[in-house]
Amino acid sequence: MSISADNHNLPDPRRRKILKSGLSTLLAVPLVASAKTSTAMSATSAHNGTSAPVSFAPAVGKPADITSLFETIKREASPEQLYKFLYLMPKGGDIHHHLGGGFLPSMWYNIATDPKRNGGQRFFTRYRISTMKMHPLLNDPGESYIYQWQTLNEKKYNSLSAEFKTDFKLLSDLNDQQRFAWMSSVVLDKKGEGRDEFFEYTWSRLGDLLSSIHVLTELFVENMKLFSSEGIRYMEIQRRIRDYKDERGEIIPAEQSDAYWKWRLAQKDAVDTGVAVRWQGVALRFASDAEQQIRDYYKHIDANRDVWVGINMAGREDDNRGYPARFKGVFDEMLRKYPGIGISIHAGEAEKPDNCIRDTLRLGATRIGHGINLLSDEDILLRMRDSKFLVEINLISNELLEYVPNLDLHPFPIYLRQGIACCLNTDDRGMWDSNFTDEIFVAVQRFNLSWAEIQKTAYNSYEFSFAEESLKRELVHGFKHDLELFEKQFSESNWQTILAEVPAVTHGYGRAKLKLNL
Repeated sequence: MSISADNHNLPDPRRRKILKSGLSTLLAVPLVASAKTSTAMSATSAHNGTSAPVSFAPAVGKPADITSLFETIKREASPEQLYKFLYLMPKGGDIHHHLGGGFLPSMWYNIATDPKRNGGQRFFTRYRISTMKMHPLLNDPGESYIYQWQTLNEKKYNSLSAEFKTDFKLLSDLNDQQRFAWMSSVVLDKKGEGRDEFFEYTWSRLGDLLSSIHVLTELFVENMKLFSSEGIRYMEIQRRIRDYKDERGEIIPAEQSDAYWKWRLAQKDAVDTGVAVRWQGVALRFASDAEQQIRDYYKHIDANRDVWVGINMAGREDDNRGYPARFKGVFDEMLRKYPGIGISIHAGEAEKPDNCIRDTLRLGATRIGHGINLLSDEDILLRMRDSKFLVEINLISNELLEYVPNLDLHPFPIYLRQGIACCLNTDDRGMWDSNFTDEIFVAVQRFNLSWAEIQKTAYNSYEFSFAEESLKRELVHGFKHDLELFEKQFSESNWQTILAEVPAVTHGYGRAKLKLNL
């Protein structure tokens, strides 16, 4: 898989929001946001019915029946034409998305080395290994492995001894070969890389970048632009509430970091994307203090319901310390105390049969993340048909982490066609070097999704989101409006001409795995 090295320009002039090419610049700003600028993130007026997501002229003559036309496109279009159609198509929301896993490798590098956007910080990365000694800043207690490309902020780097410092280099000083190696280290792009590489190394290499409030907020706004260009209008993101650091590498109180997030997402470039954002807190399920994490998240979410809407648990399910039944006591305790906080939990992300989905529903979850092995628990599968439960499907994640290495055998179409609510999501798309359209393209190509099935997954992402009801109504209204305008552009005679003009964007996964020539 090749690494995306472009600046992620968004050349599509047909979108409602015309985004500036390349990365916009934003000077470092004071960390403490004022009360006036700390406004809640909300849906903009992009869906008020006054503007269209595309600017194609209406189809000459009677517009095509979109259901029939889509079957024609699936049958006659080239892979690139089908991809362009799906890229241009209005979509729902991405509601299974990890904040730190969502950024493409070149995005990380560009922001991390741009002092105008990263708070004036300098980051250092371990470009070589000349000593096999351990260091408490480089190896957590009990860790016995040493690896390249760990990235530190300047404060942590300065605390290293001279012996260790010689292994590090300023991130902006890497030569071309080293720069591409660094970017490759934070994406699954080599044969043999899978869940062990992902869980044990990929996240760890990003190091202090994952806690920098400046880096993360700037990256997220760039992600909003990219998702907007694909027709995404809602993002429900899993992130932590504390341990963010300022430009000096100092921990910021949770209330201050929340205020900064609100301030940044209230700026014009973020608002202009037309993307509404809500947060889920995510606890590490196998941590020794996971129960206290859950209590802390509930307290914070309850006090900040304008933007915080739900709670999640994540972490490898093959680590037996995180089994769902462990948390019955703390979730019962929280359900006695707090109303109206959504529960979506990773479960069934495993090949072997187990009771994890059953036990996760017992905790109060209405959404299951992944749900791969639901097929092995037929009683629960039957209970989830035509019910209030949703399975968050992440096809590319399941493939690259080798839970379903052959996507032809993925259970998603069985769930969908047996009446279990599903939606498509990107999970950690930056670490797959992919985008949302890739997920839909894979689903259509592998499982022959109908037009109605694609739209059902989009509506499900809104219906089962944890957003407030007023925002849900606005999103659904806007989606219907955008979809109607999209459908009216096409006729049986003009779809090839239209698609020839669509500058769709794909990344490493699309080029290497899907063999798309875009």
